[in-house]
Amino acid sequence: MSTAKKMKNLEIDSRGRVTLPKELREGVDTFAIESEEDGTLILIPQRQVSLDDAKLIESLKKSAQEYKKGKLHKMPDEWMK
Repeated sequence: MSTAKKMKNLEIDSRGRVTLPKELREGVDTFAIESEEDGTLILIPQRQVSLDDAKLIESLKKSAQEYKKGKLHKMPDEWMK
């Protein structure tokens, strides 16, 4: 992923909408938007995942945090099946 910043002017239509260029929308389901104090808007690409996948991701994050803290646990045998 490139960290180079690109700027493009987009027009707002009569209904207040902006169309994002295709290259910005590829592989993206939605965008979160952050508003800075100076009026700058930051769009953060988002992907939707199933509830099961979200639970798995949270579990992996928790496991990584425990690993970093040195808390290692034996993996249950049933997980290896």
